[in-house]
Amino acid sequence: MLKDSEQSSCVAIRNEIADLAILRDALKDFCTEHAVASRTLMQLHVTLDEIVSNVIKYAWPEGGAHELSVRMSAASNRIQIEVIDDGQAFDPRTATAPPTPIAARRSRPGGLGLHMVKQLVDDIAYYRADGRNHTVLTKRRRARRQLRDKH
Repeated sequence: MLKDSEQSSCVAIRNEIADLAILRDALKDFCTEHAVASRTLMQLHVTLDEIVSNVIKYAWPEGGAHELSVRMSAASNRIQIEVIDDGQAFDPRTATAPPTPIAARRSRPGGLGLHMVKQLVDDIAYYRADGRNHTVLTKRRRARRQLRDKH
């Protein structure tokens, strides 16, 4: 739920990998409008690509045309991205870290994406309501003074 001081934007795309470009552009525009640091933008790009590409690839095993929505909101202390889809239930918080590869043994591909997402955002929330998955990613914003003090 948005608070009065938050500003938001919502984008709907088809469940096609090519539509990720629409989300990338929307995220870039949103972050530019809200003066989000370039490092945070990069982290949000990687995170959004991973979460949405997983939804597109795995949420609808039966296939077919579907739509998913991404709601972006900005407050003075955080950026929040909510991915909403009507695919099969999946809580990304339950994904386990991939095993450490053993030398001289080829590791199986996959499994790193959600682990990486957990490292790039400050919080991941999930709930299912009315037959829809809601994955909420939160990235805290550092105050400008903190940024100046770091340099």
